[in-house]
Amino acid sequence: MIRHPDGTEAPPLPETRFAELDAAALGLEHGRLSYMEAGAGPEVVLLMHGIGSNATGWRFILSALARRARVIAWNAPGYWLSADFAAEAPLATDYARVAVALLDALGVERAHFVGSSFGSMIGAVIAAEYPSRVGRLALLGSSRGQRWKPQAERERMLAMRRDTIAGGGMALARERWRNLVAPGTPDSVGEWVRDTLSATHAKGLLRSARASDVTDTLDFAPRIATPTLILVGSEDRVNPPEVSRAMAKAIPGAVMRVQEGVGHLAKLEAPGATLGALERHLF
Repeated sequence: MIRHPDGTEAPPLPETRFAELDAAALGLEHGRLSYMEAGAGPEVVLLMHGIGSNATGWRFILSALARRARVIAWNAPGYWLSADFAAEAPLATDYARVAVALLDALGVERAHFVGSSFGSMIGAVIAAEYPSRVGRLALLGSSRGQRWKPQAERERMLAMRRDTIAGGGMALARERWRNLVAPGTPDSVGEWVRDTLSATHAKGLLRSARASDVTDTLDFAPRIATPTLILVGSEDRVNPPEVSRAMAKAIPGAVMRVQEGVGHLAKLEAPGATLGALERHLF
């Protein structure tokens, strides 16, 4: 049993599972999508990770929510053991189609969606494009994508992504993990962050980065009708609170909460408080 400094406990992660999807229809190199699953019940929660993450980053949230629902943590195309997109520059809507196809393959008609960073962008797209498939929506460290930024900043961001993944996942973990968490984050938490980042593949990350580059989530936000919770850390340097404020203003009825002293990875930095907020919102 793993214990977080805040007292939250998590059992060992569930084994990786696989679903076979229609690769040709979804633009994937092959049809395998990987995920982790725990729990049972009439309600389903789909957890969607960030651009340098994967299903393991949800270790505390997955196990705790599984006490109340069937919880599925996907590995997006190009992550963990999921197939890459065939195209080098897929769109956010392509990721959304794959997520919905995964639900279809698992016999799930409707789910609550919880997205972190890049996963929040995809969750917002799904809520706008497939409203009948979404119960409630929670966005952690909300991403607007990059299209709203000046061209020079977008180019800098893509170059940074290319440089940081050039040495592989281990180098990414070593060089970037501190940027994702608040100053003073305990070493034990840093180890979980590094382990998660280490599994990142260059192709998957760069495809996600290109999708983010041409997306502004505010294009989709006004069409989101599901109850939406937005959580952001006061120390988030990746998607600062002003990004979440713009999202909260654009999504009808959205509620925003700032988590004091937390950086970009609330699910690993402050799982107890994050879990409490999610449970109140989802159930």
